[in-house]
Amino acid sequence: MPWKPHEPGEVPTLGYDVLDWMAEHLATPDRQDYEPFQPTMEQAQFIINFYAINPYNGRRRYRRGVISRPKGWGKSPLLSAIACAEALAPVVPDGWDAKGRPVRKPWIAVRTPLIQLCAVSEDQTANSWDPLLEMLREGPACDDYPGLEPMNSFVNLPFKGKIQFVTANATSREGNRPVFVVLDQTETWLVNNGGVKLAARLPRNLGKTGGSSIESPNAFVPGEQSVAEVSANYFLSIREGKARDDGLLYDHREAPPETDLYDRDSLMAGLEQAYGEAAECNGGWVDLDRIIAEIWDPATDPQATRRYYLNAITHASDSW
Repeated sequence: MPWKPHEPGEVPTLGYDVLDWMAEHLATPDRQDYEPFQPTMEQAQFIINFYAINPYNGRRRYRRGVISRPKGWGKSPLLSAIACAEALAPVVPDGWDAKGRPVRKPWIAVRTPLIQLCAVSEDQTANSWDPLLEMLREGPACDDYPGLEPMNSFVNLPFKGKIQFVTANATSREGNRPVFVVLDQTETWLVNNGGVKLAARLPRNLGKTGGSSIESPNAFVPGEQSVAEVSANYFLSIREGKARDDGLLYDHREAPPETDLYDRDSLMAGLEQAYGEAAECNGGWVDLDRIIAEIWDPATDPQATRRYYLNAITHASDSW
């Protein structure tokens, strides 16, 4: 469906145009037959917010985003779709039209676009990479953009440019000039696996192009100093008015802290809160009864349950 345009008096955003572009050019992944990509209203709101424009200078409001939701909510396909839009769609602000609405242009009008999907291991990159290839291959994108080549290990873009995946064990990514970067599962990006080092490089590279990035963590373990924890602390400093820059869009939702893992009604209500529109009972695809069965399996660690399924930030079960 077409999303409504920016109206006078509202915060200007390119998000509605991005949503229309996704529906027109991308396929929903993991389907037997072609379906145009349609995010949930909750996911669409994140896109609308992320592409907000500062009305005073005409630039993108946010240079970084964090979308923190439980396992299975659909973070990876959402970020795959955004990566495709950054590669091909007009997402760069280019002034205002006669009605005061934002004008836009694609990255290729500014520079050769490089899009990177980053993770600490090659297996982890498959979370976003596999849906991205399906979206491009199964949808109209290849017909609409001659020269677009979704290969197994990279995507060639028309008029040069590339989408690629990057891991923390790569020899060096210093000096690259990406315009958009996905940081997947940053709750697992630690010092000992190279995640913190990789995360430190990416903002320097994005600063050269005026690009942006989005993290997609599950709840982190406090005290591990993961990239996800550092980003959460940054948002806390923004909320407290202590940060010098507020260009971070932080979107985290979790089950209520009083959720009782051993009371079915309490647990179901907590899962419904955490999963939102992704829950089957709310019209989504996540079977909460199956998740409750997994939670009540004796092999499932209770603290891992709170982090992965309730998206609750809690200590590790083996901590002192």
